[in-house]
Amino acid sequence: MQDLRDQALLDVQVGVQQVRQDLSVGIQQIQEDLTLDSLVCASQVRLDTGKKCLDGTRTKILNEILDWMNNPNPATPPIFWLYGQAGRGKSAITHTIALHAQNLGMFGSCFCFSRTRQHERLHVKLFTTIARDLADHDLRLRPILAKVVTNSHSLRDTADIAEQWRKFILEPLAELEGPLSQNVIVVIDALDESGAEATREKILGILAAYDERFPANIRIVLTSQPIKDIGQKLLESNHVQARSLDDVEVESVTRDIAHYISTTLKKLCAAFSNRDVEQLAVKSNGLFKWAYLACDFLHPGIGVIPSKRFHKIMSHAGDGANLLDDIYTMSLKDLIPGDTDVLERFHSVMRQILWSREPLSISALDSMHCKFTQEDDRFPVGTILGCMVSFLTGTTDFSTPICPLHALFYDFLLDKKRSGEFFIDEADVHHELALALLCVMRDSLQFNICGLETSYVRNSAVTDLAMKIEKHIPLHLLYSCQFWATHLHDSTFDTDLAKHVMDIVTGERILFWMEVLGVCKCIGEADRALTSAEGWLQVNMLYCIS
Repeated sequence: MQDLRDQALLDVQVGVQQVRQDLSVGIQQIQEDLTLDSLVCASQVRLDTGKKCLDGTRTKILNEILDWMNNPNPATPPIFWLYGQAGRGKSAITHTIALHAQNLGMFGSCFCFSRTRQHERLHVKLFTTIARDLADHDLRLRPILAKVVTNSHSLRDTADIAEQWRKFILEPLAELEGPLSQNVIVVIDALDESGAEATREKILGILAAYDERFPANIRIVLTSQPIKDIGQKLLESNHVQARSLDDVEVESVTRDIAHYISTTLKKLCAAFSNRDVEQLAVKSNGLFKWAYLACDFLHPGIGVIPSKRFHKIMSHAGDGANLLDDIYTMSLKDLIPGDTDVLERFHSVMRQILWSREPLSISALDSMHCKFTQEDDRFPVGTILGCMVSFLTGTTDFSTPICPLHALFYDFLLDKKRSGEFFIDEADVHHELALALLCVMRDSLQFNICGLETSYVRNSAVTDLAMKIEKHIPLHLLYSCQFWATHLHDSTFDTDLAKHVMDIVTGERILFWMEVLGVCKCIGEADRALTSAEGWLQVNMLYCIS
């Protein structure tokens, strides 16, 4: 009996000790999560499995990259730069590689730049995002990275890219006890879309200057268009393996595109012969983006005769750079068949979209559009956007931001020589937007907009603040509070617009405006906005007096 009691007591002691250890580990993990979550990382830049290559296509270039990925030789160049002209399918290849690495347990991170998101300054979040992903891949990095962030609060949101690289990636990796168990793949897609040349200069400098502390088995797949500054940096580096998609055999690419077209048209239940498919593939001139748009143009629908559209595509004498322009023009002419009123509405909506500082949903666009000065501009934007599913995302959902399926579409619309009647000029869009945003603020701002019970606690202490913000501060109002002064700065002067500005900045609404910025963590915008508005008023008032 005594032996039994002693054993039971021992079991209890061991159990309590184990529980304490588990609790300690759990608390440590929670603390690490909270610390790492404080890093400023990018959202919606990760792997998208829906963008991978169609099975059976791009096999040669994929195998080439996979061989490089799996090569155990430490002398293997750690960076594989895949470059080519727009529309060649670089992004599809990188998403396929990232997915393959994920399936093999080799996936480290995937970061995709986008030209339409340059206003978000994604380039300053590149290395923080990669570091956070690497910490999820190798749990040994979590406490090291958490310690770095804890010991230096200023690093959490620093815009110093070189410091991020050193503190978040190089030094934490150097502290690891023992090497990484296998090759780890990091994908950086569309570096050319990160911003202007000056924007990516530091990133290129870091990637081109090999550091001995960087583990040999971390491999970086990098894609871009063959832009001069990128090529100069990377082609001169010995640790970069460069591969041009423009140099891939024409027969191989054409065969892959034919397979893609055949598969896609079968899904659309469109009856085309093998010869038709081959003709389309040859017509594509190696541009997968053209093939995608062509298949969409041939989609059977009400009033659509696929065979006529096929002959229309084949009759266009386009090749090379103007192929995408031809398909864009044909598609838009089919949607806007010579109707002047519809064309003007198209210009109005796309002008608003192209010069907005960040993507907006149909609902938000509508809420601003109805405040435009011209009565002809006050119409539901969905009447235009609803038929543009081939070019834009968010056209079927009123709450999803409108973005191009490919940045080339916006490039097309902004170049008059290429787009002709569909060219979107800047015109007086900033004046219209500034006035609309000021009207939105005038009609929507109010005291205690989120209905908080007390103002004597910090915003961080309000447990359901995020829900209150979502309920009471719609996207169009938040956009108005953030960017009215930005559009005002680029606006032509008139007394009506000036009166709206004075109404906001000299009355009680300025406090309501600052409250919105405060709860939405955008209060830093207030000083810049007021300084900009003051300058706009002074300059224009002096001009009017003189």
